Formats: sequence, C-alpha cells, structure tokens
Amino acid sequence: MISLGLSAVSTAAGFAGQLKQQEASQQQANQAQAQAVYQAQVARQNEAVAQRQAADALQRGLVAEMSRRTQLRQQLGSQLARLAGQGTDLEGSPADILGDTAAAGEQDAMTLRSNAIREAYGHRLRAIGFGGEAALHNARTGNAASAGSTLGAGASLLAGASALAEKWNRFK
Repeated sequence: MISLGLSAVSTAAGFAGQLKQQEASQQQANQAQAQAVYQAQVARQNEAVAQRQAADALQRGLVAEMSRRTQLRQQLGSQLARLAGQGTDLEGSPADILGDTAAAGEQDAMTLRSNAIREAYGHRLRAIGFGGEAALHNARTGNAASAGSTLGAGASLLAGASALAEKWNRFK
C-alpha cells in the first residue's frame, strides 16, 4: 500500500516537474521568438535603406553625367570660339581637336554613369542579403513558437500512470 502511495506521489511530482520545465521552455521559446521578430524587423529596415541608397546612387550618377555633358558643351563652345577668333579654318586638325574633346567628354560621362550603376548594384546586393536575413529570422520565429509543446509533461504522466496501474494490479 505504501509503495502504491509513493508511486502516486512520484507520478504527481514528476508531472508537476515536467509542467514547470515546460513553462520555462515556453518562456525561452517566447524570448527567442521576440528576438527573431526584432532581428527580422532590423533586417527589413536595413533592406529598405540599401534600396534607397541604390536609388540615390543612380540619381547622383545621372546628375554627374548631365553635369559633365554640360561642361563638355561649354568646353567645346570655348574651343570653337578661340579657334574662330584666331581666324582658324575649322577643317582638318581643328575639327579633329573638337572631335577628340567631344569623345573624351562623352567617355567621362559614360564612366560616371557606369560607376553609379555599379554602386547601385552593390547596394541592391546588400538589400537582397538583408531580405534573406529577414526571411531566416521569420522562419526562426515559427520554429520558436512551435518549440513549446506539452508532450514532455503528458509522457511523464502516462509513464507514471502506467507504473501505478501495474503496481495496483499486483496489489490486487
């Protein structure tokens, strides 16, 4: 009879212990979930910042390209005025000089555009990385939420009840 009573007390204590452990585990899961949600939000904000930086790089590149072309037109106009002011015939070498100036200026403008596109590409790659990081944290959020099940406490109760039933059968 004493053995039967002790088994019942042991089963109840084991079940209570499992419930306490489950509660602590659930608190840890909730904390992990909150941390993952926060990290996902930070990653999404970083993604948005990187996208804005990409757009800004393209805009700055466009402005620099347009500015270089404006400078080029002014430079060509100045060269043409000097050549004409000297009474130079604009055929042959003087035309070659103007053509070379135009080609060099256009190459500068295209280099500015290309640099801006490369910079924007780098920012977009970072944005993609932050998006993947946010997705990873969101996936962790789901895993943390499902981590706290009551299987441990239920298993402990069933094992104890089974042992108690076996002892009861022997006692009868």
